[in-house]
Amino acid sequence: MESTPFKVADDVTTWLREVFHDCNERISQKLSNNPNIQEESLDLTWIEHLSQYASPRTLSSNWTVRIDTHYLGGLRHWGGWEIADIGLLLFFRRGGKFIRRKVALLQSKRLYPTNNVVREDALIDYEIGFARLADPENVRVSLMTETEFSFELGSIYGALIAEDRQVKAIDDYQKAHKYAIYYQFYNPWKVPFSQRIPLSRYERPKGELSLGTRVIPVSKVHKVLEKLDKNSKPKLSDFRSACGGGEHSYGWRLEFFIADLLLHCQEGTLFEKESEVFPLFNRRSGAIAAAISINIELPE
Repeated sequence: MESTPFKVADDVTTWLREVFHDCNERISQKLSNNPNIQEESLDLTWIEHLSQYASPRTLSSNWTVRIDTHYLGGLRHWGGWEIADIGLLLFFRRGGKFIRRKVALLQSKRLYPTNNVVREDALIDYEIGFARLADPENVRVSLMTETEFSFELGSIYGALIAEDRQVKAIDDYQKAHKYAIYYQFYNPWKVPFSQRIPLSRYERPKGELSLGTRVIPVSKVHKVLEKLDKNSKPKLSDFRSACGGGEHSYGWRLEFFIADLLLHCQEGTLFEKESEVFPLFNRRSGAIAAAISINIELPE
């Protein structure tokens, strides 16, 4: 297993940046058009988008790339919670042998609109199953009921709570297993942003994507939480400088994290044997809900 750095072909970096930029846009457009959507639905969009790239593609450099996806399900695992919603594996190989393997874990959280109205999955949703689609409670509310959803710098990540047991479970898991864990924050296209429901049409928000999905290391997020009172929830503005300023305000863009940091070995955790990550990726009771692998084969 090679431990010394090697130069990744430029067209591999460019291609992966484009793939994950498109993924970012698709997720952010979905959240912008459906401002109270469940967080889990955004994870599924992430996975579905990448499932388009299951056929290997050979680039002009003769490096070949393939992306594999595997959805495990939405069980609540480690101490009652997933440690991460999405597990990322990165494999470099040459001549039928792995030469480098990396792992990174993403815990998803979505930004809540200022009215804090978000549909959240609960245990009862799993117990009732498909009958939820004909829930009498939903029928009583007219589809024509008008609601304004707004996102501001003061909007909160409503499922991220200071001193919550999930926060402690993530800290304990990272100490025990040494995997690099990150929060993946789902945000609208930009802030401020508002959307009135019912829509007149589904459409791509105007202008360039200026916020969207952002990634921040767990340590930096939990440092922010430590400053808050118990049961408080952080605001978007709390993470303005978590990963630097400029384009990295409010966290790294998803495509930058993948193509510039993970791919070039600035983030993530190296491992040598499959057995090291087997309990995480190969068991239904593992600590993640879905797995993505980026497979890169170098020419001999």
